[in-house]
Amino acid sequence: MKWPGQFNLGFTCVLLLAGLWVAWPNQFSAAGIAIGLLVAVGGTLVEAPFLLLASVRAKGDVGVLLLGKARAAA
Repeated sequence: MKWPGQFNLGFTCVLLLAGLWVAWPNQFSAAGIAIGLLVAVGGTLVEAPFLLLASVRAKGDVGVLLLGKARAAA
């Protein structure tokens, strides 16, 4: 595999991981899965606004931002 294939594979993995990370704090609810799929397809255009909104909702609490409210409270 030459470098374009490696780049595409790596970039696809990053997008899939970002989509999974978005769905995980939402406990893989229907909305979380839908947003995760949008992030995996739309990339930074979807992920950046989502992260901005999620950080505002978390009120600066990194644990809530990374884990979600339910997991951060436990």
